[in-house]
Amino acid sequence: MALFTRSAVFILLGLSAALAALPMPVWAADNHGWHVLSLSAKSEHAGSKVWSGHFTAPNRRHYDASDFYAPRNQPFSLKAIFAKPDTGGVTWLLPIALDTGHRAQLYQAAPLFSLGMGAAIALPGRAMVSVRAENMLRLGGGVSEQPCYDRFRRQFHCGTGMAWLDYQKRGEDRRNMAALPALKIKFVKRFSF
Repeated sequence: MALFTRSAVFILLGLSAALAALPMPVWAADNHGWHVLSLSAKSEHAGSKVWSGHFTAPNRRHYDASDFYAPRNQPFSLKAIFAKPDTGGVTWLLPIALDTGHRAQLYQAAPLFSLGMGAAIALPGRAMVSVRAENMLRLGGGVSEQPCYDRFRRQFHCGTGMAWLDYQKRGEDRRNMAALPALKIKFVKRFSF
């Protein structure tokens, strides 16, 4: 088994490019450089929503096709927000997301690197408003799926039980809603006692 898979190399290159774009190292000790505001790492796929494989057919019979969606790779995802204080009460934000993808028999999601931008603005009265545009630059993350077949060789979707043609018409989003561009606005009022 190779020490680095294609997914690991993809993520390391993406993280290296993001860190190289920062004007100061993220580990800088002064209050004016980039620093890690939040960091979340999980040993699960977060770049798309994978089907469970449990569904009820039109004849009301329950089926378990979860083995077809079980990962064959080691899933890993990381989300981080880097921050850089600026003058005038503005803190610049740089949200980054990395994901190794998901490889299963019927569902494949490519590795994903995404980058966004934002700002947190201090307001009078110990309040703050934060505006972040996440996943504005996305590299990878494409999803492909394959159908199951019944005993009459008819294609259907093992995650929903729908006929394959119906699923293709309704499910064109390819389950990647988790990594689509999003605008997040947050207002925080700090109270002191």
